[in-house]
Amino acid sequence: MQRTAPPCGAAAVALRAPMALCVLFALLGGAGRAPPPGAPAADARRATPARAGAPLRVDLERRPRAARRRATGDNDLVLTDYFNNQYVGQISIGTPAQQLSVVFDTGSSDLWIPGRGCNECGHHATFDYTASSTYEPLLDKNGDLSKFEVDYGSGKVTGYQAKDSVHLGSLELDDVAFGEVVYEDRDIQSFMMDGIAGLAFRGLSMVTKPTLLELLHEQHPDVPYLFSLYLSNDPDDADRPSHLTFGDYDLGIVGDNATWHYTPVIKRGFGDFKYWTVKMTGMAVVSTDDASELDLCPSGCYAIVDSGTSGIAVPEESYDALVAAVTKGLNCRDITCYYAKSADFPALTFKLSPDNEFPMHAADYVSCSRWGECVIKFQKSSGSSYWILGDVFMEAYYTLYDVDNLRVGFACAGDCNGGTWHGKGGYVEVDEVSTWAQLLLCFAALSVVSILAYVAFLYARLTCGGRVARACLRTKDEYRRERGLRTA
Repeated sequence: MQRTAPPCGAAAVALRAPMALCVLFALLGGAGRAPPPGAPAADARRATPARAGAPLRVDLERRPRAARRRATGDNDLVLTDYFNNQYVGQISIGTPAQQLSVVFDTGSSDLWIPGRGCNECGHHATFDYTASSTYEPLLDKNGDLSKFEVDYGSGKVTGYQAKDSVHLGSLELDDVAFGEVVYEDRDIQSFMMDGIAGLAFRGLSMVTKPTLLELLHEQHPDVPYLFSLYLSNDPDDADRPSHLTFGDYDLGIVGDNATWHYTPVIKRGFGDFKYWTVKMTGMAVVSTDDASELDLCPSGCYAIVDSGTSGIAVPEESYDALVAAVTKGLNCRDITCYYAKSADFPALTFKLSPDNEFPMHAADYVSCSRWGECVIKFQKSSGSSYWILGDVFMEAYYTLYDVDNLRVGFACAGDCNGGTWHGKGGYVEVDEVSTWAQLLLCFAALSVVSILAYVAFLYARLTCGGRVARACLRTKDEYRRERGLRTA
């Protein structure tokens, strides 16, 4: 996912591009506007109060996990890791519960899922409101279904607002407001997840008010007001998979002597807190040849800790300088380099308030294939001065979001040293092209050459026996005369 950071106007929540991100919510009035393609008619739902459903627990899919400092709890949601680029979990909505997959996004605050009647939602699972006894549509001031629109850099989704019960593992939440999508643009239809569950603050919410975090705190006051996020760098690790835990954490994942290194969440502007924004006191590129440093944040800057962004998003004014420093002396085109290896790239150091330093080694932010092609996981935050510490950073540092104390913690066992605590950091290495794939490519190339040769042969025969037949005969006569043979 690529996110271009805030703020982008009065109605803007977050600016996102290809995989999920500017979220521009526009709440639309119901009168005088046609529903989007595939939308059910406005009278298809009755504005009747939702009745409370009986408590329901739905176990999420789980994989075996190694011994931990505490027992695995029902508040753990195992995340499916799609090549360290997207982490998707399951939630349940309605009574009886219907399961859908979402990205748990700390860069937005609303919940939306594809709804019944969405004929343009690709392969995504949909929520059938007619099958839920606790479903309640939300109406606008005119008594019509209240509409919403989410605009991404890669397209938009549109739909209606509603309320229903939501299950996060064994935690049941009543009367959760969410967006019920009835149309998705083509690019969004290809996303791995069905929807998005926002885990940022109220200041970003346009539909889910109270937010999921606020409802968790109100309806489950016994659950500590925090959550932790572990992103593995191995999608095939069944013993210790990526997971999200509400109300708890396990430092034993990192090491016996691991501790949290906290940085406070700060509020910029008026009103409620919006993003998980932290203060950066510096961002250094450590040269591999002369041990010098280039500081791209000498006077301080701001960063958002965002699980909805896959890489490191860099402010536009710093992007070119950072890419130039990281690719110095290499054969690169923007963030793709050739004939290189991870050891050719420098280390980075992110300095966060008050006095934290978090190194990232090349293996944490660069993915290299065996034939020397490397991709740097940077993306540009166009039109924004915010840095975004996305999944790449959280793969290197197990992360705690402490809502109660307004702080973010990153776990280190002793000195912070990037993702070395769980093997190589960063991305799954792009594997070498298989032997079968190479043979197939060779066969395809030979086939093309053979076809071209045959076409050329046919063309020569046809042209010599057709429009230019006389020229061909003259050529044959000349050939026979040159050799003293009788001509035809």
